[in-house]
Amino acid sequence: MKKIYVRTSEGRIEEQENDKIVNSLMKEADLPKNLARKIASEVREELENLNVEYVSGPLIRELTNVKLLQYGLTDARDKYTRVGLPVYDVTQLIFNMDDENANTYYNPGFVHKAMGDRVAKEYALLKVIPKEASREHLEGKIHIHDLDYFITRPFCFEVPARLFLKHGVKTDGKGISTAVAGPAKHLNSAVMQLAKVLQTSQTSFSGGQGYDFLNVILAPYAKGLTYDEIKQIIQYFIYELSMTNFSRGGQTAFTSVSLEFEAPDFLKKQNAVLPGGVIKEGVTYADFEDESKKIFNAFIDTYMEGDYNGKSFNFPKPEFKLRRNVVRSKKFDKELLEISKLTAKYGVPYFLNLAAPYMPDAVQSQCCRYFLIPDSKQMKQVEEGKLRFGSLQTVSINLPRCAYESKGNQEELMGIIDEKFEIAKRVFDAKRKILRKYLLNGGAPFLTQEFDGEPYFDIDTSTNTIGFVGLNELVKYMTGYEMHENRDAWKYGLKILNHLKDKTFRMQKTTDSKWSLVQTPAESAATRFAQLDQKIKENTAKGIRGTKNVYYTNSSHVFVGAKIPLWQRIKIESSFHPLLMGGAITHIFMGEKDPDPEAIRSFVKNVAQKTLCSYFSLTKDMTHCADCGRMSNGMKNACPGCGSKNVEWYSRVTGYLTPVKAWNAGKKAEMKDRQRYEL
Repeated sequence: MKKIYVRTSEGRIEEQENDKIVNSLMKEADLPKNLARKIASEVREELENLNVEYVSGPLIRELTNVKLLQYGLTDARDKYTRVGLPVYDVTQLIFNMDDENANTYYNPGFVHKAMGDRVAKEYALLKVIPKEASREHLEGKIHIHDLDYFITRPFCFEVPARLFLKHGVKTDGKGISTAVAGPAKHLNSAVMQLAKVLQTSQTSFSGGQGYDFLNVILAPYAKGLTYDEIKQIIQYFIYELSMTNFSRGGQTAFTSVSLEFEAPDFLKKQNAVLPGGVIKEGVTYADFEDESKKIFNAFIDTYMEGDYNGKSFNFPKPEFKLRRNVVRSKKFDKELLEISKLTAKYGVPYFLNLAAPYMPDAVQSQCCRYFLIPDSKQMKQVEEGKLRFGSLQTVSINLPRCAYESKGNQEELMGIIDEKFEIAKRVFDAKRKILRKYLLNGGAPFLTQEFDGEPYFDIDTSTNTIGFVGLNELVKYMTGYEMHENRDAWKYGLKILNHLKDKTFRMQKTTDSKWSLVQTPAESAATRFAQLDQKIKENTAKGIRGTKNVYYTNSSHVFVGAKIPLWQRIKIESSFHPLLMGGAITHIFMGEKDPDPEAIRSFVKNVAQKTLCSYFSLTKDMTHCADCGRMSNGMKNACPGCGSKNVEWYSRVTGYLTPVKAWNAGKKAEMKDRQRYEL
């Protein structure tokens, strides 16, 4: 018998042996020995016919997989197949920038992540996720978000700062491979530790991480410090989270901080965590209002100054909670004006509107727009600083595709949408099963560490997040009008969203898991869906047909290019927000003129008091000159200061500010369509 040598995946050269194929088929594909021997013998014959001295391990596996398919053993083939990348694809990943996520930057970490992502996604779709759900994802009927981390990471998380201030920090979860920090005794060490916690958390989750009412929680640590000292420390915190781009393949950590104008009532009654992790009965957060306000203002002033080159800080993204007492009186008008100045300069702030009539006093928020309204049990955890809240996994539904498949039949449409929920359930179940196994295997010690006898991360309380893309395009297909063009079309959109909400509640009642209906950011999904649907003649996608520059309107937003008055846009979009209690946002894009801060303050208060909007932002397009450092309004091809063409555009891609050059083709098309308003 002719000798054939194999270059193995382990980096060795060995003589080819049929028994190795037999044993691997029995072990990996669950074949009986006699059948495994028969297939191995036929593979050997194929190798000899090739008349080569050396072959690779992957080639032998490919030939074996062909034999399995010839015998009709498709399940065995799926178990036995190899996940990996062609040499050409690896070359492209090394020398070309991926634009799926605008927060990624071309660097060594990105290249390695891109390679690993491809393998992880393929493995998840092939091995972990049910075949029907994988097929629906690949066909663009649903989108399973963050497939690269499906096996090893939950999605997003609101980090309980008080827990780490009380107990200290072990960034490896065990205190074995890294230094252990005890409870912070000073403000500078407190913010350092909390910054490290967010950065570490990014290595254990695939989505955003955030702190709620951070200025209130940090207030006891600022006792006795001057404003300048406090500001210097807050400046360190912001720089630390904006400069360290080691997260998830060289990304800047996707982080957020929620800030309060004053301590909410439920915190005013709570014993504060004091320096050193000490808790004294009767010493509450109400005793540190002055310090809380100083920290609040220090955040605003630092964001206002920008970085050394005059650019805005993208992370941590600041969110300001607009409670009823904030917008109904003039008590906080000074602070609102400073925030409005920051909005006028950079468009950085986000506003969580707790003054809306349906919004409660306690709302936990993080990521781009996700939030949780605590129930009675969770509210107790909020008060005790122990609430761990986040999304396990997100699945988005391609609503326009549902409409196309229904052929315009209303009853058929609702049935198709319901089917997507059932498929999403299988995805969530698969995620819980594989992630639970991974956690029990010790794969994420930061998540499994315990505080007060309880695990830091509880997979059973994490939310199944169901999202959707293209309500506007569904309405266009079903009614002939977009939601801003016709009141009946708008009402039809509400009808569809009510159905989505009711189905979400039904899924929660019939499963053991919490479900949330949200507006997913869909940075890549809105484009991916539209690109895959181009073959459908009736498709209602936006952008340039026949190119990659197409997209669907995200979630329940009004078409970004609709030329309608701003208040009409807000009225339509905010009417959907009460149905989206897992998270929603309205983006308002400002024009090139310098906005009047007074006008912005008045506008913010009016939105908070007169609309149903739960969450909103005001975005400025900006041009940064790399030569003179000037930031100017709008997207310009040359710096208006020095004339240099070495400029970069910045805007909000979904829920964060980032360079436009990093956006995908669909998002760039959307950016050109955006209707902008002068304030």
